[in-house]
Amino acid sequence: MRTAAVFAAVCVVVCAAEGWGSSHCTLRAGTARAAQSARLPLRRIRGGIDQESGEYDPSAEEDEGYSAPEALGLGDEGGSKGGPPAGESTNSADEPLEGECDGGPDDAVGHQGSDPNAKDPTGIWSSFQRVGGEENQGGHPPAVGSQLRTVANVWGQAACRRRTQGNVTFRLSVPEGGPGDGVVATCEGTTFCGKSEEGHHMTCGCEGVEEVGPVTIEMEEQTSGRLDPIFKGTGTLPPGQYRVKFTTAEGEEEVLQGMHGVEQYRPLTVLPPPGEDAVLLMSDIDGTLIGSDPATDEFFWIWNEQYRPRGAHLVYNTGRPFPSAHRLITEERLKVPTALVCSEGTEIYWFGCFGAEDVEPDHEWREILMLSWDYEAIKGGVQRIVEQMAHEVNDAQYLYEMCGQPMIVINVADKGKADNMIGKISHELIEGEGLRFQMVCSSGGGNFFILITPKGASKGSAALHVSKRLGFNPDRVMVAGDGENDVPLFEATVDGTDQGFKGVIVGNAVEGLRTWVGRSPSSHKIHRSLSEQALGVLDGLSIPSRPPPRAASRPRGEADGGWALSK
Repeated sequence: MRTAAVFAAVCVVVCAAEGWGSSHCTLRAGTARAAQSARLPLRRIRGGIDQESGEYDPSAEEDEGYSAPEALGLGDEGGSKGGPPAGESTNSADEPLEGECDGGPDDAVGHQGSDPNAKDPTGIWSSFQRVGGEENQGGHPPAVGSQLRTVANVWGQAACRRRTQGNVTFRLSVPEGGPGDGVVATCEGTTFCGKSEEGHHMTCGCEGVEEVGPVTIEMEEQTSGRLDPIFKGTGTLPPGQYRVKFTTAEGEEEVLQGMHGVEQYRPLTVLPPPGEDAVLLMSDIDGTLIGSDPATDEFFWIWNEQYRPRGAHLVYNTGRPFPSAHRLITEERLKVPTALVCSEGTEIYWFGCFGAEDVEPDHEWREILMLSWDYEAIKGGVQRIVEQMAHEVNDAQYLYEMCGQPMIVINVADKGKADNMIGKISHELIEGEGLRFQMVCSSGGGNFFILITPKGASKGSAALHVSKRLGFNPDRVMVAGDGENDVPLFEATVDGTDQGFKGVIVGNAVEGLRTWVGRSPSSHKIHRSLSEQALGVLDGLSIPSRPPPRAASRPRGEADGGWALSK
């Protein structure tokens, strides 16, 4: 890589020679994706943020910050795809996912190329810098993802598939005209096969599945002083695929209005808990897992022999856009992972039972990000500034309209023009209007790109989201990378609520990442490997972590437990 980063996770990837303007967006009209779109909350499909629907509860202690499990309504619905539901089909290799912008080919590895007229980044940068806020200074940054808002179901609005562990928490916002008394969540579904041997995905339902339900979970109104009341309830469900409905205490069912009509239920997937000896590896791709074919081959051989049999999960966390990263998997340069985080953490995709083509976006994550900024106001302000500075702008793309991705990309010709644009946006929109968002300035292919995203969206916050859905404690998670755009990923190694991963930087890591690690309070938890690329990742999996700086004050026998990943 040098530094892998990106922007449009599910959208627009065209080869550098074609230029950005040659890309075109193709929306999948297949039954499966149309059904999935229908379940998205109406407030998200419209592109606005319903500030009066009660998704955000700053008064609820457990809901502070994005990372609390119930703060995401993570029990509401869920689902890593375990095979298409009745009447639905998986996507084919020639058919892009819903919302995916179909472009031409791009380089699978290496820098974007030297065409100075190229407007279309591949996600592999020669420079990467966060603008303002939490810079790469080490220290003790704020909790990863703490700026992201919380999500709740809304009575009468269809919702996307979500994922959770067996201890399920439901949160339901009830607008005016909804039920005024008690609410009950009813869950029905089927379990997974539960087999762990080779060939069985964690959501496999090949045989031996059992019917579950109906399971009812009573929900109580929470007093928070909000405009709309919030009902909350908790329960336990075995791993499986579920259909969730909310009813009043008197038995009246809500009517779920979706984009394509009335929906019958809210889909929920309860994922199996990780095994006692299982680990979760979240690794960057370029310069970390790929770059040397023999090293990559050795990594996957050892991973499949030593780690997968113990229930380990592999998640790619890359700056590349989805089509570029997905192509590495379909071409078998990378093995099929559990999930793929791409475009600097603004997109997450989950893989199902049927291989590289069985993949679906994490719409819950998209919704969380879209609820975390005033997109319409930010878009309007950016459009105004781009028009005023049109002589300095090559191109501007508003990716939410194109493919549902929460990102705005401005392309300029050089660093000076990028600095001018960043300064004006910061002065007028952040300082002047009080809008909340973050910017990244990166370069590649002779151009500079300003990536505007919700504040708190990053490789690190996406990693926390995935690890919580998979049920891993932070001390069983390791992150790996080599570039400056991996700093947000390594921020999740800093101890705190729901974070505190371990990490490894590979031997070919850039100086910017090494500097940050050296200053970080989690430095003792990040192994500096002398081995490069994928061999460095293996090294990190096998080397015990160093004790924290004050370990000498610990009572004898309470030293750090180490990785314990390769025993």
